Amino acid sequence: MTSSTQRADDHDRPLAVITGASSGIGRELAFKAAMRGYRVLLVARNEYALKEIERTMRTRADILALDLTQDGSVDRICSWLLERDLTPELLINNAGFGAFGEAINMDTETLSRMVRLNIDALTVLSIRIGRRMAKKGTGQILNVASTAAFQPCPYMAVYGATKAYVLSFSEALNEELHASGVTVTALCPGPTRTNFGTNAGLSADSPFDRWSTEPYNVARTGFNAMMQGDAVVVDGLLNKLLSTLVRFLPRSWVTWIAGRLVRQVLNKVS
Repeated sequence: MTSSTQRADDHDRPLAVITGASSGIGRELAFKAAMRGYRVLLVARNEYALKEIERTMRTRADILALDLTQDGSVDRICSWLLERDLTPELLINNAGFGAFGEAINMDTETLSRMVRLNIDALTVLSIRIGRRMAKKGTGQILNVASTAAFQPCPYMAVYGATKAYVLSFSEALNEELHASGVTVTALCPGPTRTNFGTNAGLSADSPFDRWSTEPYNVARTGFNAMMQGDAVVVDGLLNKLLSTLVRFLPRSWVTWIAGRLVRQVLNKVS
């Protein structure tokens, strides 16, 4: 399903494509792009939420209600761009989800969907749209990773592994595209007050939520870093300190500490 809200002169505005745009960090990033003068293509599963955001935009807003874990969904985005001969100036890969628990006791289809969304969709969109950006000689990509990318994460093992991939992939792609005029930024937020925790199986009043920052702050950090062409940005002073500290500790210590912290969260909500 697609629709659009058109404002005067919007056809001349540069385009920003944002996945996971229906709520949380993605929603705030969409508003950031619109405020900077970009027309936006909003992608998410929740068509109703996308239409609500579309109505509040002060720039042209198109929507694609897609589940990016489904075959052909990425092709739909790329076809939409090709049909209109559009090359985005910005690509923001925000769509993703996680789940808490022991990996061996989790539903394997849920884990497969997580990999398809957090890794596969992000990778293919980055490459296919990044290729078009490179031919044009300009463009910026923001891939939303996580502070979970910096260490193994027991009790959210697959999620942490997908975000480690996003961080590594983004840094490598940024270097490959260095001479093309295209930059790739990995945004690494810590716990954020979005639907992530409840969608991952936690209660709304869990310690995870109480330790969280606001999505607006994360979006501001990520958007500014993308516009500056930074390769990696970690949101929040404490998160920056912790992500640096783990590099100097034995890997086994870091894994044990991470597992203990997550287990405490799970025990308090069980």
